[in-house]
Amino acid sequence: MIAAERPILPALVALTLGCVAGLAVASHLSGLAPNPVFLGLPLYFAVLTYLLHRWQERALAGDPKGFVQRFMTALVVKMFVSVAVLVVLLLTAPDHFITPIALGFAVLYLIYVIFSTVRLMRLSRKPAAP
Repeated sequence: MIAAERPILPALVALTLGCVAGLAVASHLSGLAPNPVFLGLPLYFAVLTYLLHRWQERALAGDPKGFVQRFMTALVVKMFVSVAVLVVLLLTAPDHFITPIALGFAVLYLIYVIFSTVRLMRLSRKPAAP
């Protein structure tokens, strides 16, 4: 099976469940009370990543230049939307929860950007000739 045939959803769900579990463990170990916003952050990143991937992968097969443009645009969109969401979260969060949200958000942002980049780089490789 070539990489382009592999659906994104199973890997994305596994990554998201792993991130939720990691955040839950980190919250427990740091003594924070469970917070649905904190544990819901991976869901935000999963939905955003899924939508952007669907848009990017459509251009992959037919237009390599268009794919590169979509890849760069998706990185910018993810960054600006995420900054806006983070600002709203930090403005509405209780004082004792600002640092954990900021740290968790930053770590999740990096995890999902790495996931997206690795997946799209694998998909963009041409299959080896037989």
